[in-house]
Amino acid sequence: MREAVASALAELSRRDERAADMARLALDTLAPEQDLQRLDQHTVQRCCWYELPLRFQHSPDDRLFAVRSLGHLFQLLQLYRYANVCSSAETTTLLHLYERDHTAGVAMYERLMWESGVEPPDLPELTWGTAVGDVELRARGETAAALELAISLGDIRPGKRGWRPAQERFARSFLTQPDQRGLSRLDRVREERVRAWLSSSAHPHRQRLWPLVGQMIAGADVPRDAGAAIAPLRRLLDLAAEGIALTQIGYISPGVVRSLCEEFGWGTTPDPPRSETDATQIIALHQVLRAMRAVRRSGRRLELTRRGQRLREDPVSLWQAATETLCRTGGIEQAAAETLLGILLTRSPQGSGSHARRGVSDAESAERALTESGWRPVEPPVAAGRHAAAHKRAAETASDQVRAMVMSVGWLLEALGLVVGDESVGRRELTAAGRVFAIACLHKSAVAPRAVV
Repeated sequence: MREAVASALAELSRRDERAADMARLALDTLAPEQDLQRLDQHTVQRCCWYELPLRFQHSPDDRLFAVRSLGHLFQLLQLYRYANVCSSAETTTLLHLYERDHTAGVAMYERLMWESGVEPPDLPELTWGTAVGDVELRARGETAAALELAISLGDIRPGKRGWRPAQERFARSFLTQPDQRGLSRLDRVREERVRAWLSSSAHPHRQRLWPLVGQMIAGADVPRDAGAAIAPLRRLLDLAAEGIALTQIGYISPGVVRSLCEEFGWGTTPDPPRSETDATQIIALHQVLRAMRAVRRSGRRLELTRRGQRLREDPVSLWQAATETLCRTGGIEQAAAETLLGILLTRSPQGSGSHARRGVSDAESAERALTESGWRPVEPPVAAGRHAAAHKRAAETASDQVRAMVMSVGWLLEALGLVVGDESVGRRELTAAGRVFAIACLHKSAVAPRAVV
């Protein structure tokens, strides 16, 4: 291969020495040590449509000259598919567009990559990240190369009717194909993401979740009894489809609150409840439906969104949306949810594990774990001269903030019937469905694509 490259560069140099130098520079970026076996269409397109324009962003003439020089080299090497990328009308249009509007150029680059068919598509099982590890980078490159081969064989025909579903089916099959050890590329990407998630220096509280690493990598399928667990969520969506009356400050109307509590047998203080604030179960359900964008406020009514309509009609998707939402809120709220789920998952069945201390609530245990991991919230400022008693009531302490967030997660688990036992003394346990739910929550948070390192 190197001999072929050397011969082609020598021939190009005889024709245009500057073009040969430019092509050699571009090829060194594309294929280190001039190893053409590592070359693929995805890499060539990215180089011509993004990397070279970025490198020569202040010299439009050099930008065009570099791409054309690389195309001449590919012609001499008889790599005609790659040569066509360099000389296509779309490439020329894109390079000129960069001169006028770089943002528009990037948008066109992304569109051309997608239309080419070799850009690995996002799948329900895997959304590609922008900050990736070596395993994911390799899996994405191998998928792109496999897509290129499928296109050349006619199995995928970009631009033709039905090509996108065909591309997704091919990518899924390729990513889930097991190797000799029984692990697929998807398995390895998930493992890399979970380990990076657990090791994040920005989230030291996750160190306590390492005993669950195997379960978090594997994830959990939707259980058969998921319908019973999410029944309260579906009921609220049913009511929202007709429109739920809200109070002036946005709470669900007292009549609906009392009806739901009676329907699902929820105890409240006082009983019957006077408002949504008396029913922690409804507070939690309302919050999670808002977080998953299934409902929205319209004036004095709570209404179903389009996403909410789809979730209402599909119990499996509603379960998956709930598990995806709980640990994807960000900040200390997410840390509190992760910590509580970890405590519940690592607790022994009799509640005698390391976290199950009599007289210590789950909220206190989670607050202590987060504090020990280094989390310190900023307390609100206090107005000068404020009376001490009023100050004590108005200013939340760090512990109060964390415990309130942990309790909110616990309320959701209770509303869905996923926990049993006494929370106040650390004797609460997850049901079988609750363990599946908790693992799914942590799994989806850990395998989600990272946007930043």
